[in-house]
Amino acid sequence: MASVTLEAISKRFDVDSPEALSTVSLDIAEGEFIVLVGPSGCGKTTLLRIVAGLESATEGRVLLDRADISSVSPGDRNIAMVFQNYALFPHLTVAENIGFGLRIRGTSKAERRPKVAEAARLLGLEEFLERRPGELSGGQRQRVAMGRAIVRDPAVFLMDEPLSNLDAKLRVEMRAEISRLQKALAATTIYVTHDQTEAMTMGDRVVVLDRGVVQQVAAPAELYERPANVFVARFIGAPTMNLLQASAKSGTLSVGGRVLADSQADRALPNGDVLLGARPEHVQIVEADSPNALIAGEVALVEHLGKEAQVHLDIDVKVLAGDDSAFVATVDPAGAPPPKATVGIGFDVSAVHIFDQQTGEALRSN
Repeated sequence: MASVTLEAISKRFDVDSPEALSTVSLDIAEGEFIVLVGPSGCGKTTLLRIVAGLESATEGRVLLDRADISSVSPGDRNIAMVFQNYALFPHLTVAENIGFGLRIRGTSKAERRPKVAEAARLLGLEEFLERRPGELSGGQRQRVAMGRAIVRDPAVFLMDEPLSNLDAKLRVEMRAEISRLQKALAATTIYVTHDQTEAMTMGDRVVVLDRGVVQQVAAPAELYERPANVFVARFIGAPTMNLLQASAKSGTLSVGGRVLADSQADRALPNGDVLLGARPEHVQIVEADSPNALIAGEVALVEHLGKEAQVHLDIDVKVLAGDDSAFVATVDPAGAPPPKATVGIGFDVSAVHIFDQQTGEALRSN
């Protein structure tokens, strides 16, 4: 396996279009599992294709084990790519599909056979080797596509939304399967997804992209607990982080004219308008007249999800920040208030996030 370095990668598809990628720099260690995540059109697949050599960067370099491969053809980069649509040959058997890349490189049948057999063993495909793709389930076809990459023994694996065509149950199973396989092979892997659950459960580190710009690179727990800005805070986590208009003065925080209790720890905050962020699990629902109630709200909807309930609240739009009016608290189902109830809303002060209202950058995270 190999390390991958991206040096100031920028991409513009034509002179009049905005940049698809803007000065993306990233060091990926040998054997590391990196996930690129972000909304549609953020540039994650374009970046993957630049690493593969299927697209060329407008500016910047791609290094493999510190050697510049920016001008090397895709077939000579020793990089294997697993596509979203599997790209299997319907007329070939599973064994022939897995060994196809080796065959076109001139590897003899005698050399191919043990490599194909080992890949099939790793992926649980031994009993399917003589079948054709049309006889397989979606999950099995995905395994065949992965097997075709494995037999090449590449320096780097690239995966472009490989689970997007599977149903929910298979996605969960294949997430675990890919993670297990990646660790068993100690394979340097760059994985693209728009699904934050995949990103958070699979990646050693996650790269969050928005409009071609890297917003944050961090381990999953750090992204969730210490987002670098409002975009990351809102993109990572479901339900999304709640955002409120707030103000800071002499180290205290206030929302809607009421001071957030025990906020004296925020003396380092600059005076002025800020955004207060709170994850749904850090929202406290109390009696409307409770001294711990910072703002009031009406229960719009309660979703019972077994171990927890998600309470959707209507609150004063003047207090809300962001592009929508959603405000959600996650509570114990036994303590969930009924719809239409008027309640007080407080916060776990130790867990709130503070962002600059103009730039969206974090001023204080957990």
